[in-house]
Amino acid sequence: RGFLLCTQTLLPSLFPFLVFSELLVALQATELPSKWLKKPFFALFGLSEGGTAALLLGALCGFPVGAATAASLCECDRLSKSELHRLLLFSNNPSAGFLIGAVGCELFDNKSVGIALFLIVWCAAATVGIGLCFLYGAPQKSCYIPQNGVKKTPFVKAVTGSVSHSLFAMLQVFSFVLFFSCISACLIHTLTALSDTARVLLCGLLEMTSGISTAVSTLPPATALRLTAFFSGSAGLCVCLQLFSVSERYDPPLLPYFLAKLIQGAISLGLTELYLRLCKPQLRITDSVSAFSANAFQQKSTVYILLLFPLLLLFTALFERKRKTVSPPR
Repeated sequence: RGFLLCTQTLLPSLFPFLVFSELLVALQATELPSKWLKKPFFALFGLSEGGTAALLLGALCGFPVGAATAASLCECDRLSKSELHRLLLFSNNPSAGFLIGAVGCELFDNKSVGIALFLIVWCAAATVGIGLCFLYGAPQKSCYIPQNGVKKTPFVKAVTGSVSHSLFAMLQVFSFVLFFSCISACLIHTLTALSDTARVLLCGLLEMTSGISTAVSTLPPATALRLTAFFSGSAGLCVCLQLFSVSERYDPPLLPYFLAKLIQGAISLGLTELYLRLCKPQLRITDSVSAFSANAFQQKSTVYILLLFPLLLLFTALFERKRKTVSPPR
């Protein structure tokens, strides 16, 4: 099951995003949308332009794209180490394709539930981010200063480097998913003395997708949705190690991450309880294993989102050409 999850879901829906996010950083194409949103994002979360780009890509593509983008920006001195540590606490969450498609449409047979779950998880993440900014203030600014005439990475070199770096990151993700899938399966079949809810909670804290799959397979729909929201917010130990593996050279602190994600999971759980009481959505459980391994909705959303990356590169190239044309000669 873990191998099917890696090859049929993670590989097609995650690997292209890793490549394109690396490519956008190498070609400095993330600066354009970051300039438009830097003021509200700095006011809310204390983020610089680089941090804004990492947050946006993480929201669009899911983990570990946000962490990988932040690490790439930090490597080229466009993001400070302290801001990278701040971003890891709240910016990496499941993608829209996963929550709306795999969870909402496929698991609960209700697209509106997936949309609500996506909004709930990101509202909880924004709450944590605003709280961190309120408690600790804006992090130390990056030492990166844009300069006219800076030579960018050649396009071919940027593409080859992005593919190779993303493949290594993808293998790291695969290794953690396979390992924790084995651990979760062993726990389900050996800890028979525990209640179903306790076993689901233990599996979800270890690996998010296994916990969600086990929840919808063994628990009532409303209880399964509550735990799904909690697992999506807290992400689990497997995702934690994935994020830390792509940013290990910057020594991210472990305890603050766990505390922040547990708080985010608790906020997601509370918002989901409010959603169930106010909206009373229709929930119907489907086959969880087939939903995670063959998710047509997520494949379609992947195609739509991937189209944004070439458009952003094209728009950036046209903007750079126009800026060079109107700039006065020296």
